[in-house]
Amino acid sequence: MIVILTQCFPSKIGGIENLIFNLSYYLSKNNKVIVLADQHNIIKDTIFDNKFKNNFLVKRFGGIKYFRKRNKIRELEKIINFKEVKAIICDSWKSLEVPIKKFKNINLPFICLVHGNEVIIKNNRHHTRILNCFNNVNKIVSNSEFTKNLVKKINPELKNIIVINPGVSNFDEIIEEEVKLIDGKPTLLTLARLEKRKGHEHILKAIVKLKKKYHNIRYIIAGEGKERSYLESLACSLNISENVMFIGSINDGQKKFILKKTNLMIMPTLDESKKSSIEGFGITYIEAALFGIPSIASNVGGTKEAVLHNETGIIIDNLDKLEIAIVDLIEDNIKMKKLGEKAKERAEIQLSWTNIIKDYNKLIDEVNL
Repeated sequence: MIVILTQCFPSKIGGIENLIFNLSYYLSKNNKVIVLADQHNIIKDTIFDNKFKNNFLVKRFGGIKYFRKRNKIRELEKIINFKEVKAIICDSWKSLEVPIKKFKNINLPFICLVHGNEVIIKNNRHHTRILNCFNNVNKIVSNSEFTKNLVKKINPELKNIIVINPGVSNFDEIIEEEVKLIDGKPTLLTLARLEKRKGHEHILKAIVKLKKKYHNIRYIIAGEGKERSYLESLACSLNISENVMFIGSINDGQKKFILKKTNLMIMPTLDESKKSSIEGFGITYIEAALFGIPSIASNVGGTKEAVLHNETGIIIDNLDKLEIAIVDLIEDNIKMKKLGEKAKERAEIQLSWTNIIKDYNKLIDEVNL
């Protein structure tokens, strides 16, 4: 049996939620999997859990964080008392901290995932808490080489780190769900939480210049977040509201519909590490790649590992070059098609969950030796 401890799980939407769900789903093909997850929305969580009840078991925990964590550990204790546990996978050190202390005298195989933001050190106490976790875990799984280097900054002597990129699943069995969109082309898309580090503001400013050349350019912003009202006001003040559409959070069926109409995925992330925020990898670039869509990203964080420069998209080293990069691809159909084809090939083969899960299964075997 494999137990997954997580604060981030659907029905909540997000990159880590997507990763933990797929990890649970694909591990369940050859293992019994129990997910001990936080409760987000009782109705939505129940619908989601029932949908996959034949694949894995989900037990939810709500309430105040202090009690939620400890109730989760009590459930884990019951499981390890009666079941043979091959691995306990934690979505981050935050889910690992309590159980690693509780079961330190028991030989249990713990694996901890690392994504980026959560290992940017805030203060000495924060550093000590993370280091105590990492010193006692069997394996640390980083989503990129960039994130691995963040972990090494915590302690250069850590040897138990490996890199496994997040995987993607194809959309073949997803039923397409129509979304009402404004007309226009070419179509640019940013699929991400609406927060400063995702770079929406810089794309909107580029649209002002691009609109002079491409009068009907369409920019779709999918996602929710605290920056939405500001970005909507900015689009209005820049006189580009008729070219920009905010569609909020979307499900996989809607995502499929939109991606099939997209020419370029754009997310020039910013370095907000001083505010504990940086892109560790960027799974949305890979989702776009499944549809043969190249991406434009910035040379920040782990994005250059998700988007390979001049292979699967374009990496810009300066945000002032964003407009030039967009025009370069729009004007060169051959180049854009070539990048899109390479991106799709990489997503379908190298980064498909059917292949990525092999690395996890191998890792689980190793921690059980």
